[in-house]
Amino acid sequence: MKKYETPWSVGSMFICTKCGVAFDIPENAENLKKDLRGYLKTLDAHQKIRVITSGCLNICEKTEQAVVFQPNDGATEVFTVDKNFGLALNDLKSFLDKKI
Repeated sequence: MKKYETPWSVGSMFICTKCGVAFDIPENAENLKKDLRGYLKTLDAHQKIRVITSGCLNICEKTEQAVVFQPNDGATEVFTVDKNFGLALNDLKSFLDKKI
């Protein structure tokens, strides 16, 4: 086994892919990931925070999208955002703004 340092300096955001399936928007996590990565690139912060889709995060709220933020240093943050794509995207952008 080899150990590596993360190439992103601040942390990682994981977006659950199963949540969207639960509220009939199966591509929700992938679309959020794509738009958040694009947003981070506009801020030249795409090498600071890695946005990744993930399997179930065991935070199953039927009408909310589960997200985890794992900083390189510090405590993991687990939360949900609204299933509405626009609201979720705005909330997550605001969250990321505070991290970079």
